[in-house]
Amino acid sequence: MARKKTPLGTTPTPRRTSALRASNISYAGTGGQPLVARRDVRRSAPVAEPAAEPTAWQPMNAPARPSEADRDAIETTLVRLVNPHSRVLVIGRDTWPLSRSLSSAGCHVSVIETRHDAPAGSATFADRVIVGDPEVLNLNATLDGAQFDAIVAVRLLEHVRNPVGMLTALRKHLGADAGVVAAVPNVMHGKIRLEFLTGRSPASLLATAATPPSHWYDAAALQRTFESAGFVITTIERHTEAFDADIPPLDGTPLPSALVDGLRRDADAMTRTFVVVAHPFPLAAHVRLDLRVRELTQSHDRAAEQMKAVEQRADGLDSRYAELKAEFDGTVSKIDRIGADVQRVAGRDSRLQPALTTAYQRLTNNRVQLQAIGRDLTRFQYELLILRVRTTVEAALPPGAVVLVVSKGDERLLAFNGRTGWHFLRNDNGVYAGHHPADSAAAIAALTRLRANGAGYLVFPQVALWWLDHYAGLREHLDRHGRVVVRNERTAVIYALDRSETTR
Repeated sequence: MARKKTPLGTTPTPRRTSALRASNISYAGTGGQPLVARRDVRRSAPVAEPAAEPTAWQPMNAPARPSEADRDAIETTLVRLVNPHSRVLVIGRDTWPLSRSLSSAGCHVSVIETRHDAPAGSATFADRVIVGDPEVLNLNATLDGAQFDAIVAVRLLEHVRNPVGMLTALRKHLGADAGVVAAVPNVMHGKIRLEFLTGRSPASLLATAATPPSHWYDAAALQRTFESAGFVITTIERHTEAFDADIPPLDGTPLPSALVDGLRRDADAMTRTFVVVAHPFPLAAHVRLDLRVRELTQSHDRAAEQMKAVEQRADGLDSRYAELKAEFDGTVSKIDRIGADVQRVAGRDSRLQPALTTAYQRLTNNRVQLQAIGRDLTRFQYELLILRVRTTVEAALPPGAVVLVVSKGDERLLAFNGRTGWHFLRNDNGVYAGHHPADSAAAIAALTRLRANGAGYLVFPQVALWWLDHYAGLREHLDRHGRVVVRNERTAVIYALDRSETTR
């Protein structure tokens, strides 16, 4: 038997009264004067206390309907970006699932819902629910000046007439260090672009209502909107959605495959919805610190990914180099054996001398050409080593570090991003000294002087690892007073000159 729906504002006798959360529900008319219905968990029915006569209210435009999976993913992201057990205002349309999830996370949730026909029982997931148009409501009076740890906007900014004004009004209700979390659809999604390019209207993709939303956003427009309201976007996440490129153009001319491939490589074209966190400007100290930590983490992760990619490429190139080197060595040995045979034959039969001399000269010329190839292979191996050393340093050492490199004067080994490279050894003018240390004592003295000038790390590229055997005293000094940060016999050994340095 079908279950009878209970209108919002009336409550049947609850089966589990203790599980319900006390709620206030306000119905706001276009005049912004609410009709308050307070729900008391000790009673089976609400007590209505009209504050004023309500007027007819029309709901805001219905938003575009993303897929169920996309809605769930966005809701999960929104909940993740809100701290548990915090005071949260959820504002927008169809806020009930999100309010339920935030309430389950221990948050104290207040709701401003634009939909007037919300499902019965939805209000039990929030401490307070206000139904009405947020642009008509006097938010400060309606919320009694309440402050929140986070304000979550869903299906809101694309529908209000004045999104900057809405954000400005909401800003007054942010507590110290609080921010706005918002989900906003992206008008530059690839499917929308392809609909335009094939001569179709993408209206069905943008909104299901007869009247479309008031505002469209791409990444730049979203940034401008928040900045105009005095916010700084501190986090931006993209919810991607693949799109079907097999859309037949109305004029029969197929779209260039390069265009479609380019869209699939474009982050904006793959983004269906932006989820952002924005904080009022100027940023609080802890927000700035969080941003800096996130930047450093992302920089480290990018460098680590680059190093992994370089290492994978290096593995393949090293294997190919070994194959070419073996072929080269085998060919040179074969040429040497043939040359020796030619000389022996020429010595036994003088009549063959001219022809064999010519053949021997050709073999010698071929050997010279092979030696040039061998030198090219060696240079190639060294170029690859330079790239690996630089990538390893940028992944393992913190930005701003001063790095000593046993470089033999090669400036390319010092070309780090975000780190300063110095030759070891180097003279008082800051250039390569032009020689190796006389002994371990000289190396230690130079190291001590450069450390006093700010050097924090010492790098031995693979071609300079012989130092660790030849200058045994220097190695013992480093092991006693420093610490190994990286040990990769194929690329480099890196020492931190201060034992207290933490590994990255």
